[in-house]
Amino acid sequence: MLNFDSIRNMEDLLAKKTAMLAECTEEKVVLLGGSSVLYGFNTDEIQQSLGKPTFNAGVNVGLGFRYLLDNIEPHLKPGDQVLLPLEFNQYTNPLYYVFGFGIDTFVHREYWKNRRKYRQKWKLLLISLKHARTSATPEKLAKRKAATLTETGCYLGLDTQLRDPATLKAIPVPETFQETDTMKEIAAFMTRCQENKIGVTLLPPVFYAKELRTAYLEKLYAYFGESISPELFRLDATEVYDSVYHANQAGQTRVTQRLIQLLEQPQIRKELNAI
Repeated sequence: MLNFDSIRNMEDLLAKKTAMLAECTEEKVVLLGGSSVLYGFNTDEIQQSLGKPTFNAGVNVGLGFRYLLDNIEPHLKPGDQVLLPLEFNQYTNPLYYVFGFGIDTFVHREYWKNRRKYRQKWKLLLISLKHARTSATPEKLAKRKAATLTETGCYLGLDTQLRDPATLKAIPVPETFQETDTMKEIAAFMTRCQENKIGVTLLPPVFYAKELRTAYLEKLYAYFGESISPELFRLDATEVYDSVYHANQAGQTRVTQRLIQLLEQPQIRKELNAI
């Protein structure tokens, strides 16, 4: 059985988050990325701590970074602050990827209009159909109903652990560093933000891993002129919900407090208030 509810849910999440940003007339903080942002950061708590409108614009890394920007970037204004805790996969994924393809093809039914965005279209079609078949399991259908989406765009209420972290596939980290089109796009986006007086900060993702190729990640962040530790928001095994990029409530609480502490450091706080 094919069930495209998961892809429709991504489209619905993206539409809701786009509307949140469009409706905000004040200077705002925006956390942008995939589902590690959605599950990992309690933007209700961050908003309360910073005293500034804060939005969680995380959806899914499988959309592709440019697909996400096409929807979100028009609603960023001078004075905003963008935080980019991007998944490691984001840097190597195509600009327009499988779930963006799925939304355009099976939800919007505008494949022909958007077909030039996508490479290896048959591969994306097969992955989309496989996802539509496997996402219809009772476990996954129940999981979609478990979380509460807040007014700032984060998931709350996931106080359990659905998957044993030992059974999860490891995050694919390349052995050697190579520049990708997505890295170029992220760098270009950061430049556009700076030119438009929008603050932008690159951060590591919320993630779980038994082992990590830190040498590659050091080169990755050096490419963007950053020296941040990839371990900053690393989860413990007990803090995983159902994926290497999905925190449960305990993990979300801890990494959210870690981010708040980071944002309240004098230099970063000065940047937030001075833009």
